[in-house]
Amino acid sequence: MTTLQLENNILKFTKGLPSEALLEILDFIQFIRERKLPNSYNDNLKQELTKLDEAEASHVEEEFLNYKTLYPLED
Repeated sequence: MTTLQLENNILKFTKGLPSEALLEILDFIQFIRERKLPNSYNDNLKQELTKLDEAEASHVEEEFLNYKTLYPLED
C-alpha cells in the first residue's frame, strides 16, 4: 500500500468518530512523530510557545484596559 493510500485510509476511518477519539488519535500521531521525526517535537514546541506568548500578551493587554481611568495619577 502506498503512503497516499495509507493517508486516505486513515482519513476514511477517522470520519465520524467522536471528538474524544480524534483527540486520542491526534495524541498518538504526535507521539509517533516525536519518535520517528525528532525535529517535529521542536516544531510543535515552538508552535505551542508562540500560542502561549500570544495568549499572555492578550491577557496583559486586558489587564491594562482603562488603566488610566481606574488608577489616575495623583498630584
